[in-house]
Amino acid sequence: MDLTNGSIAIEAFACLKCQARLEVRTQALCRSVVCAQCQAAHLYDAGSGKLSYKRKYRGAIAKRYLEIGDEGVLFRRRYVVVGWIAKKESSASYYWNEYYLFNPVHGFAQLSVYEGHWTFHEQLRVYPRETNINQTLIFQRNVYEPFNHYACTVLAAAGEFTHDIHDQQEAKVRELISPPYMLTREQSADELAWYLGTYVEPEEIRLAFNKTEKPAKRTGVGACQPMKLAIDKKVLTTVSIVFAVLLLLTMLVLRFADAPRTVFEQQFDIHGAGPTGVSTALESQSFALDRFRNSVELFARAEAVDNSWFELSGALINNATGEARSFVLNIEYYHGYEGGESWSEGKRNDGIVFSALPAGDYHLELYGVSDPGRPVRTFLVQVEQNVTLWSNFFVVLLLGLAFPLITWWRVSRFETARWGE
Repeated sequence: MDLTNGSIAIEAFACLKCQARLEVRTQALCRSVVCAQCQAAHLYDAGSGKLSYKRKYRGAIAKRYLEIGDEGVLFRRRYVVVGWIAKKESSASYYWNEYYLFNPVHGFAQLSVYEGHWTFHEQLRVYPRETNINQTLIFQRNVYEPFNHYACTVLAAAGEFTHDIHDQQEAKVRELISPPYMLTREQSADELAWYLGTYVEPEEIRLAFNKTEKPAKRTGVGACQPMKLAIDKKVLTTVSIVFAVLLLLTMLVLRFADAPRTVFEQQFDIHGAGPTGVSTALESQSFALDRFRNSVELFARAEAVDNSWFELSGALINNATGEARSFVLNIEYYHGYEGGESWSEGKRNDGIVFSALPAGDYHLELYGVSDPGRPVRTFLVQVEQNVTLWSNFFVVLLLGLAFPLITWWRVSRFETARWGE
């Protein structure tokens, strides 16, 4: 539909101050017209079709991306730009632009742009049921959080409007967001209105109005700008907890269904072997690992360690291939009294886990070294098969939580930037 040459007739006037051409498209809906050349504001009498001078705006005319008369399609509706306003917070120096759009069927809408972020606003016919505007509000199944509140004034304007734009009149505005949506409550001395806003990508604006020049680049995060590939923090937390619990339950089920079993146990006597506290090489009996890939834990215990230490080194050797896995176990236990209280540190046992051992027969070669003052003469060695590898649990847990954690960090960073604007 061609709005300018079709269903909308254009009535032309001359500005009463600079004689520039003024155009009225909204006809009976129009109440004021502001000259884009000199910013002279006129009241428009639809009955008589005459203009009367009202005031002149003092603000400088800023660069605009859209011009009055531009046509574009947004949300499957064709709009024509009929007006433009530059507004500012009463207590701040920065400003933003608002473009007034008109469609003969759907009426008026607004496009606001601040720091390159565009939002499409439509006035609501049914207002939200507000209990406390400073708190969370639910509207159309979306939860809106209070974002900002301020009083705003008009700096500059051009085009036609349904009311008298007054540069001294302050409107009290409250914004609530549920990205990509925004609820805006605007109250002036004689009007209360609610608007529902939807974030629009800058490229969509360019394509909608068939512009060759790209809009100004975005700065920071927009008030209702949605985050791409974002997931709600509560959802991320829930998914992470469920994943961790299921993984833990899986590990526990596997542990009880395929419990560890002892495949080797032997007591070693090193009394009189070598110098005091130092053993010669000790060789164990052979034992079999019957699975294709085996996880085993080698465990040593020396009960004689008392305020002393014992070091057991050696190798786990495959009888057929000679492949060896070396290890060193450190056992130390100290205790006593200090200040009337007992204390202890260390333990009389130590162990090491081997993973992915192929099936076959194995034996141990061991060397023991102990405190010369309190030499260890006997120690026990056990080998358990099918042990639970908790390191694998934590690796899988970390990998599984990597995406939620990274996403949570991205969302937190994005939201911090939004609320810090």
